[in-house]
Amino acid sequence: MLECKPSSVPMECRLQLQKGNESTRTTKPYRELVGCLMYVTLTTRPDLCAAVNYYSQFQSCPTDEHWVHLKRILRYIKGSLDIGLKFEAVNEEPVLAAFCDADWANNVVDRRSVTGYVFKVFGCTVAWGTRKQPTISLSSTEAELIALCVAVCEGMWLKRLIEELGHNISTVPYYEDNQSTIKVVCEPKARSRLKHIDVKHRFVSDLVQQGQIEVRYVSTDHQEADIMTKGLPAGQFRRLRERLNLLDKN
Repeated sequence: MLECKPSSVPMECRLQLQKGNESTRTTKPYRELVGCLMYVTLTTRPDLCAAVNYYSQFQSCPTDEHWVHLKRILRYIKGSLDIGLKFEAVNEEPVLAAFCDADWANNVVDRRSVTGYVFKVFGCTVAWGTRKQPTISLSSTEAELIALCVAVCEGMWLKRLIEELGHNISTVPYYEDNQSTIKVVCEPKARSRLKHIDVKHRFVSDLVQQGQIEVRYVSTDHQEADIMTKGLPAGQFRRLRERLNLLDKN
């Protein structure tokens, strides 16, 4: 792949692949490549999260079609070797802030939604994650609420860590682009309409009432965690990548 043609994005927008079977299993090193990409994703390249998470689900029986699509990530890396995370504190930004999002039931394999979140310290991206939700969500509100719950759990640990380093954090803002989810966690009356959601997802509302976190609305165009959940058009992908402080080192 050293001489491959670069790609502008690591995954096609609205890509829908089916699971393979033993008769079509590829002999290519699919699992090995996924493992290598997973390491890069967890350490320095949050822009690869959605793609690597998506292709990971086909490791049990990958086909040549899966292999061709997986190599697109290498083509993307080929064209973005000079991209790196920039750490430059912005004093006007909150000490700790989070963006969280969910891609609801767009996976035709099992219809499970995808959670994505990004944490920033003084405006710098320091933590991120993409994971498939363990249960099937019955609505976009439920999927977003589960994603918010996951992000808050991660944020509580980060908040304690930063406070141990000497920074006082009163309230952590979580930016969410789903108005229904914000209403559910901020208005107790709205929660009664979602009794089918497990109780553990409701602890977010208690943290809001206690003032430990604040859920704020952000438009989808400015939802930085959107890049963590699914394939995006090239223009939107590049714009969100820059908002994550993934910039050209040159």
